Amino acid sequence: MTDEIAQYGYGLTDVTGWDIKPTTEANLYYFKNLYVALGRCNSVLENVPGMKIPQDKKNRYMGEAYFLRAFHHFNLVKNWGEVPIRTKSVTTVADTYAKKESIDKIWKLIIDDLLEAEKLLGINKCQGRVDKVAAEALLSRAYLYLATYKESGSPGYDWVEDADAMYAKAEQYAGKVIYDQTTYALDPSIDNIYSVFSQNSSPEHIFITAMSREGSGYEGTYAQLPLLFMIQYSADFVYVSEKLVPETDPATGKIKVMKMINYFPAWEEVRTSYQWVDQTFEAGDLRKELFVTTIYTEEGDVYRTFAPENKKDKDMHTAKFFFPFCRKYSDPISIKSHSSANMYLIRMGEVYLNYAEAAGPTDKGYECLNAVRGRAGLAPYDTEHKLGKEEFRELCWKERERELCFEANLLYDLRRKNRVNSTYITRVSPRESIAYFFPFPQRESDLNP
Repeated sequence: MTDEIAQYGYGLTDVTGWDIKPTTEANLYYFKNLYVALGRCNSVLENVPGMKIPQDKKNRYMGEAYFLRAFHHFNLVKNWGEVPIRTKSVTTVADTYAKKESIDKIWKLIIDDLLEAEKLLGINKCQGRVDKVAAEALLSRAYLYLATYKESGSPGYDWVEDADAMYAKAEQYAGKVIYDQTTYALDPSIDNIYSVFSQNSSPEHIFITAMSREGSGYEGTYAQLPLLFMIQYSADFVYVSEKLVPETDPATGKIKVMKMINYFPAWEEVRTSYQWVDQTFEAGDLRKELFVTTIYTEEGDVYRTFAPENKKDKDMHTAKFFFPFCRKYSDPISIKSHSSANMYLIRMGEVYLNYAEAAGPTDKGYECLNAVRGRAGLAPYDTEHKLGKEEFRELCWKERERELCFEANLLYDLRRKNRVNSTYITRVSPRESIAYFFPFPQRESDLNP
């Protein structure tokens, strides 16, 4: 979340405008639903041991519940800091009241739960579920966060004793994911990573949600993610190239295209500036092509090309195309607003970068960093004249910005590196009081004073 925001002074929400308040709905519902999920995790942990089912199934259900309990507490602590811990089901009114716990105590629970999940789980790749590799991948992320929170002096983390020890743990667990199993790997094709048709089969995805365009009933069985990123055009107009590098149909000589989604108008809430795209991505970086700058007709002819001055154009469709938009969450066969575009929660690209940042400028550190760059079509960094740790980790951080943008990572990278300031957040100034921890939702404070 650097320039992944509304740029031109309108369309700013409390979130994109850095103005989250105790009454902000997004703040309330995210907080609330994390605790709903924790209740379900605890119910599994309390009831599965007594079930008359095979032990291997018990282990899997318990391991998944430990992982998810850690995952939800992790999301709580990185957003709100000191929060109540939930390790048992709420069965009485009295159980609903809980005091905030210290950040170090929350992190101890996170690590303990992930270690327990690692013991109980095997390797079982299944979209929407987690396994042993997911536990190790999240451990690598957790230890990397702790290392950099401490090293950077980020607020709330003076209690971490040794940043180098945390880096070593992050390297250890990322190394397990990369080198000790063969089920997951870097997908050689960026197209494949973000295609709704290969989410389950791609070796890249360690933990991804499992929402489907076929979902019915309440929202949550399907995704509406593409609506956040799209410009507000009629569906007839928003066709993009089928591949990141446009391919020509030999029969017609026109670009092979696909729809991004079958439902419009979109919400158009998350935008990025062309300056950020141009300044962040190197020439030839395939990941830059994930930002749409040209749209086509259904026949494959160019319909409109992005330009910042388009916003002054008298033509309605030209005027809307004044910012590049992201195609990571597109679904060309969505059913109205029902999409199969899922959240990328943990994938191998991140784990490779976790390893590189934790290991520093070692041979394997460079190997992992260059593997991610190579997939994007970029030349490797020089391994003969190695950089110092600080300079190398800065390269890793920039690579994360390119690799993981729009995947809900960059705000937390800024926080762990103590960089939530105007140098790095250039379009809006973060309100100091919420720079590192969001305010408690007022409704939850009223219910649990």
